Amino acid sequence: MNIFVKYLSHIIFACALGYFGLLAFVLEKDPMINKMIMIMIGGFWILWIFAKSFLKIVFAIALLGAMLFAGYYVLHAEELECKRAGREWNKELKVCEDKKTVTEKLKNVVSDMVKSTFQKWKEDNIKVEQQGGDEEE
Repeated sequence: MNIFVKYLSHIIFACALGYFGLLAFVLEKDPMINKMIMIMIGGFWILWIFAKSFLKIVFAIALLGAMLFAGYYVLHAEELECKRAGREWNKELKVCEDKKTVTEKLKNVVSDMVKSTFQKWKEDNIKVEQQGGDEEE
């Protein structure tokens, strides 16, 4: 009984192929049409075998995608919860902060640019001489 359930689709294709083979070759009722139907059944049978394998591959890819999504969610849970709450995630400090207004963001960007520009100018233009006690003697 278990073998019939496992191979039910193959049994159905074999029975259909046998029936139209009987009509075409033994009884000779419309042999050309029945032979064409046999070829179509054989083609569908081969497609069914490939389709079963293809469905397994599709399900495996879907399962892999679900696992990757779940892994991403677990690794970035704090960040996602922060964004859901309507706040911003600070990547440098890895903390959830209140959203900043556009003027606050602009102020931070400008102050960072000024600091870096001044630091670069200072390094290029201001030379600090080191005094050595032994060199004068």
